[in-house]
Amino acid sequence: FNNLIIILRQVAVSGTMAIGVALVLISGEIDLSTGSQIAISGMTCALLVVKAGWPFLPAMLIAILLTMVIGLLNGAATCFLHMPAMIATLGTMNIGSGIAYLLNGGKTVYGLPDGAKVIGQASVGKFPVSAIVMLVALCIGAFVLNKTKTGRLCFAIGSNADAARLSGINVTRIKMFAFLWCSVFCGIGGVILMGRLNSGVPTAGSDLFLDVVIACVVGGISSAGGEGRVFGLLGGILVMGVLSNGMSVMGLEDYIQNICKGVVLIMAVGIDSYRRYAAAERKAHVIRSSSGAATAKN
Repeated sequence: FNNLIIILRQVAVSGTMAIGVALVLISGEIDLSTGSQIAISGMTCALLVVKAGWPFLPAMLIAILLTMVIGLLNGAATCFLHMPAMIATLGTMNIGSGIAYLLNGGKTVYGLPDGAKVIGQASVGKFPVSAIVMLVALCIGAFVLNKTKTGRLCFAIGSNADAARLSGINVTRIKMFAFLWCSVFCGIGGVILMGRLNSGVPTAGSDLFLDVVIACVVGGISSAGGEGRVFGLLGGILVMGVLSNGMSVMGLEDYIQNICKGVVLIMAVGIDSYRRYAAAERKAHVIRSSSGAATAKN
């Protein structure tokens, strides 16, 4: 039980991030800037609380708003300039990393008050507050995807953006929503990580993107877009948490852990891609057979 609590505390940040990343993947895009958004959020909140003396909640809201600016840039570059999302978010990733360094001259912000540590370190009974925040975020994500028009349209766009556009769906608005949604949860994740580390670190979150993408793919979020369930994502998050925890308990070096995670990612994406290819081939075979039968009958 104690190890389970440790795992939940460890995956709270990446799990909260994964909800936003999942929506972007479902809509057929990708966001590489999530790590830098984590750093900006944590640094901004820490600076406002420690140096400006702000209460924690207003500081957290300002931090989330700043990450939303990054999401807005990602969406604008992808939807209005028609840049590939990978290139656009690679650019904002570097911009965000630079901003996180500039905020405090590349120095870590120490001296957080107790109120700012609650979200990352406190527990309700034995259950971490950070894990509660992650589960609430999962419920919100499930509601948005399954019970709102915007969420359902994300699946349509991810499956076939051109068909969705011809059907009268505002693809630009939905993709902008997906990038902004991703930034909101990255902002929350950055504040959780700040509380957990008891400081604002300009490099925080830089190594989380791989874990988040693996959790999404293992949890059933298709890398090609158009498929996925939020509560399946929870399984992927826990699988990655157990994998990372187990490798740490075994004492494996970081580079060995990176190799293992890379293998898991390739296997998960490979299985998903082959399943899609096989389904497309079966569909094409049925169409060819039907066409041949109709020609022979005529």
